[in-house]
Amino acid sequence: MVTLGIDTATSLGSVGIAKDGDLAGELSFSAKMSQAERLLPTIDDLLNLLAFDRREIEKVAVSLGPGSFTGLRIGISVAKGLCHGLEVPLTGIPLTDSYHERVAHYRGPICTIIADRRDLVYYALYRKGEKARVEKSDHLSNLKEELKETARAAGEKVLLIGDGLTRHGSELQGIKEAILAEHSLNYPSGAQLALQAELQEDEGDQLRKIEPLYAQRPVAEINFEKRNST
Repeated sequence: MVTLGIDTATSLGSVGIAKDGDLAGELSFSAKMSQAERLLPTIDDLLNLLAFDRREIEKVAVSLGPGSFTGLRIGISVAKGLCHGLEVPLTGIPLTDSYHERVAHYRGPICTIIADRRDLVYYALYRKGEKARVEKSDHLSNLKEELKETARAAGEKVLLIGDGLTRHGSELQGIKEAILAEHSLNYPSGAQLALQAELQEDEGDQLRKIEPLYAQRPVAEINFEKRNST
């Protein structure tokens, strides 16, 4: 099986291909360049690089976010268009789950962190392979407190992973109850999505029901909650 993975949820766009359970290749591009203009040409560049024809794609996986509203809409729209034209199934995978999968071997709690606006982050918590905290957007200070409580409850340090570490790594390093994943793991990966879609249980074609995962709350609501909790 040849599976195409598309991730446009963050400031780094990524497309990748997996074939029969192995990673075949991946290309990335900056979202500062128009993702709408760069996504399809990058997919074609990757197919040409790997000597694949677009008609060989048998499945498409796309990131559901959370992340950029515009980026998610572009990625999902392109993925749906490809699946409709090629008549292949579509699988949607949350970006938080994609990050978690890279370090799922860790026995303690895991927190996947994605950069949001200013000092806000999207995050999700996992314990024993299950999602214990669904995706939400909150102030970094609130996340730090939750990480400390999670570590104390589990009796183990929390492993942190995700592109949020790139922006907030200096602050997160100061949490003694946490371990930061190595830098090479903290970026979106279309290849990871493709591989994950090939290996996970078949949930059927999600072409008609797939929607972006918007975990973002209004800034005013978050600030109000923060003021009234102190």
